[in-house]
Amino acid sequence: MPSRRPLKALVIGAGIGGLTCAVALRRAGIDVEVYERATELREVGSGLSVMSNAVTALIGFGIDLGLDKRGQAVESFRIMDRRGRRIRDLPFKDACDQVGAPSFCLSRADLQEALLAEVGDCPVHLGATAVGFEAVGAGVTVRFTDGRSASGDILIGADGFNSAVRRHLVGPEQARDSGYLIRLGIVPFRHPCLTTGAVRHYWGRGQRFGLIDIGHGRCYWWSTTSTPDDPPLPGHVKHALSRAYEDWADEVRAVIEATPQTDILTVPSHDRTFLERWGDGPVTLLGDAAHPMLTTLAQGAGLAMEDAVVLARTLAEPATGDDPVRALRAYEERRRDRTRAMVAESRKMSDLAQGAGPSRRLLRNAYFRLVPRHILTRQTTQALAYPDSSATEPSSVQRELSPLERLYWIADRTSPLNVIARARVHGHLPPSLHRRCLDTLQLRHPLLRVAITDDGTGAHPAFVPLDGRQIPLRHVHVPPDDPAADTRWEREVNDRELVEGMDWRTGPLLRAAVISSGGTGGEGNIHDLLLTASHVIADGKTCLSLVREWIELAAQLDCGTQPQTTPRRALPATDDLLPSRHQGAAGVAGFKAMMRREQQAARLRPSQRVVPSRQVPFGQRRTRMVHRFLTAEQLDLLVRAAQRHGTTVHGVLAAAMVTAVARDAATSATAHFSIGSPVDFRGDLEPAVSPDEVGTYVATVPSRVRYEPGRPLWSMARAISQDLVRRRRRQEHLATISLPRWTGPKSLADSEAFMRFMDEEGPINLCLSNVGRYEFPDQVGSWRVDEAQFLTGISVMGAIVATTTTSHAQLAWNFSYVEELIPALRARRIADDSVLTVLSALAE
Repeated sequence: MPSRRPLKALVIGAGIGGLTCAVALRRAGIDVEVYERATELREVGSGLSVMSNAVTALIGFGIDLGLDKRGQAVESFRIMDRRGRRIRDLPFKDACDQVGAPSFCLSRADLQEALLAEVGDCPVHLGATAVGFEAVGAGVTVRFTDGRSASGDILIGADGFNSAVRRHLVGPEQARDSGYLIRLGIVPFRHPCLTTGAVRHYWGRGQRFGLIDIGHGRCYWWSTTSTPDDPPLPGHVKHALSRAYEDWADEVRAVIEATPQTDILTVPSHDRTFLERWGDGPVTLLGDAAHPMLTTLAQGAGLAMEDAVVLARTLAEPATGDDPVRALRAYEERRRDRTRAMVAESRKMSDLAQGAGPSRRLLRNAYFRLVPRHILTRQTTQALAYPDSSATEPSSVQRELSPLERLYWIADRTSPLNVIARARVHGHLPPSLHRRCLDTLQLRHPLLRVAITDDGTGAHPAFVPLDGRQIPLRHVHVPPDDPAADTRWEREVNDRELVEGMDWRTGPLLRAAVISSGGTGGEGNIHDLLLTASHVIADGKTCLSLVREWIELAAQLDCGTQPQTTPRRALPATDDLLPSRHQGAAGVAGFKAMMRREQQAARLRPSQRVVPSRQVPFGQRRTRMVHRFLTAEQLDLLVRAAQRHGTTVHGVLAAAMVTAVARDAATSATAHFSIGSPVDFRGDLEPAVSPDEVGTYVATVPSRVRYEPGRPLWSMARAISQDLVRRRRRQEHLATISLPRWTGPKSLADSEAFMRFMDEEGPINLCLSNVGRYEFPDQVGSWRVDEAQFLTGISVMGAIVATTTTSHAQLAWNFSYVEELIPALRARRIADDSVLTVLSALAE
């Protein structure tokens, strides 16, 4: 058989990142062409560091640049004040020893020379300024200003801070200025304070200076001074520097004096807001093009080198080698956490070290003088350790939907079947945090990164990984004087979240909304966070867990902590996690036994159902919601009364709903009604599923209860509670999971008959889904949180489904109903009567 054609990569940019990328890709067996906008490769006057983490990455991929011969390994690192008095010796060499690799400082020109030697005969095209690209078939074509073009399988934008590839991907962006300029140079220099392998940083008032031994008798120096309103002319920069540092340490003044005016470079100091998505299709970014950062940590070159090695390794892996687009997304996910943390830490350290005010300088110097050495060693070691990103390969979900998931998908295709969670946050919550939180959520949970594909028959729908599509986020701003501001979330739920389905073909299968009202800051701000997910991937507890995680992530980001995005495990379908007694022949037998019991009960005690006010075609059915609640005092009375009468809160609420439905139907004689109770079975699965793992883990079991007009509520409540205990003991909730496998629709073509049977004769069209007490924190970070709750769409799965959530000392009771099947006035009447029935029972 003919061998497969090698992958061809186009690398835009021949800087440190681009050349390292070319070296690593060629070692991975990938053809590479490099395109550089400069007309000659010439790096002069600046130095850089290749830290231990980059050295480890390069060596691990078989790349030896001879850095020990070209530069100087760091032997000591001292921080001093402007006069040259010691603030702290950093345990930098100890950290290098712990990670097992030295850190090198050298000139940029020497590193570029080493990389060009390793690149060998790889084509490097100069004078090639990229202006755009197009994905063509399975590859990509790049266009240049001189009319040239180049085509390959993948495109890597390594073209630095002002990346043309990045601009084509995300559009124009604003740079974030640091507030200071960097001036630097390389000069032959010797001084008693600059010993072999020395790094010396001097901190002043809004100014810093650095001296670094880069070997061969040369010193690399840099300075940071606040950006002047009236910058000096090019020929006067050295004079301005001498004035700025005239009362600093002798070695600082001496190195400035030793540097010719023409060898002093001035460069801007800026970064950008971190970009969570680096690519699209066959295109990705690398180095400063992907994650530009301030120079404070001296990790710009090192991170670009790490990027290059991880990218090459990922493209070479058997699991992704046949799908380069998938490999690019995997590379981005592997690099995102580390680079985001480094960008943030560099900005944070810059603000600290550059501090101009007396109190900030005092805090800065005191911290570095007093912090224990072992803490500094640990922090430095963490920064210098190269993470083996192959161990954090995100799990992907690519499998056919299970029969249960297929049933939900068919219902959702007919009419939206969404699950919604809500929580209210009080305080100043910056809008910019939400996008980052949702991106992190999506990276953590595999099922939030899927779409659904179908062969056209609906018989074999399957999950497929997304190609970088984010969770949609919608912001709603409510004027502070709007009298309906407090209930605006209900309007959004009814007008948008319940009635608009997910685009399952493109994914993801969830979306978010933030409804903000109040002033411009402080406690006056109120934010209702809504997370809406398809029932194919989520139940009520899943959505509540995700909203809680969303708020907790926002708190971490708000205080400057970078959250981890390590992916959770990708679980098999729920049906495949059932205990052995509910699978195979044993599962069939258990399911049939349950069905026989239900058929016998139906003959002996035929149940009344919620009778529709009018018939509504399946495809036209839309859910609406009525929100009700019990106060903390009412909830406390309910809990005490339920305990006193030997029942559960769920039993009381379900009995109240049956009573309200019976009264609505003017039931004047004893009759049986059926009400469904979804049962959470996460703990019954093998292996068990934790509450914070995404998926649908509820099964609805029916309870037939005797309604007698005028009789106290408590006997019916006890009957419901006892029936649920019996059914759980027989594990009927698990046997119910098999229903779609044996009796559910096998495709879209035969779904109409199944849905009609369930709609007209099925055991349940009235349901109460109660998650009980849900532990949702009252305080997260600086924010107060309350009113956490969930609600659900119905689609074709019933007529009335109520959901209850107990959190923040309140019980939220949301009544969902199918519009027109149950008119709004009737739905409100049933909801009000249910609440009144409970309160009346408490008063007895």
